[in-house]
Amino acid sequence: MDTIITRRRALGLGAATIGGTLLYAANSRVAADAAVKTPWEWKELPPESIQERAYASAWAKVGCMYGVLEAVLGTLGDKYGAPYNTFPVDATVYGSGGIGGIGSLCGTVNAAGMLFGLFAKSQEDMFALCGEMSLWYEKAPLPVYKPKDPKHQIPDVTSVSGSNLCHVSSTRWANASGQKLMTPQHFERCNRLVVDAAVKIVSMLNEYSRGKMTYKEKLNAFSEGCQACHGPAGIKANVASSMSCNACHEDPH
Repeated sequence: MDTIITRRRALGLGAATIGGTLLYAANSRVAADAAVKTPWEWKELPPESIQERAYASAWAKVGCMYGVLEAVLGTLGDKYGAPYNTFPVDATVYGSGGIGGIGSLCGTVNAAGMLFGLFAKSQEDMFALCGEMSLWYEKAPLPVYKPKDPKHQIPDVTSVSGSNLCHVSSTRWANASGQKLMTPQHFERCNRLVVDAAVKIVSMLNEYSRGKMTYKEKLNAFSEGCQACHGPAGIKANVASSMSCNACHEDPH
C-alpha cells in the first residue's frame, strides 16, 4: 500500500526538520562561541595529578609544548568537557625543539604563554604571568621530576639554563651531564622538564585564580644594570627585553 502523506503531516515534518536544523546550528554556535571567547574559567587542579600524563604526552610526539598543553587541557577536557576539549592541541607540536626544531623559545615556556592567554583576566596579568614563568625557567635547576617508569635512564643531573631558549637550555644540560643532544637521553631530559613546567604552570594558575598570585622572580643584578641604561627608561633605550642579558652577553664595561 502506498503511503499517503497529508499536507498537514508534510508541513509538520518540514517544521521538525527545520527546527532540528536550527537547533543544531544554535548548539554549534554556542559551542563555537565557548571555544573562542576568552578568558576561560580556570578549574583548579592538583599539580601532581598531571605529572604522569605530561610525561606520556611529551613522549607521544616528542613535543615539549604539546606535552604541557595536552596534559593540562586534556585533563580539564576529560573532567569538564567544553571549552577545554575544543582546543586543537595537535596544532601545538610546532613548538617542539624551540619552534620547529630551530632552538629558540622552549616549548614549555611557549605553552605557558598559551595557557595564560586562555585563562588570564587581562593582558596585563597575562604578561606578568609570562614574565614570572620565563624567569623561573631561566633560574630553576631542571629537570627535577623522576618518572615512575622512565623510558630511558639519564644521569641524575640538573642544570640552570640562564635563558628561555631551547638551544641554550639543552646545551647547558649536555655540558653538565656529559650527554649528547638529539638522542633518546636528550629527549628523556626534555620530557621530564615538561613535567616540571606543567606543574609550575598549574600551580601558578591555581594561585592566580584564587587571587593569591605573588610575583617573585626578578632579573639578576647584571641584567638590571644593563636595563638601567639600555632599557626603555634608560638613556640609550635601545633594548626591549625582560630576559637575562648575561646568557649571551659579557659585561662590556
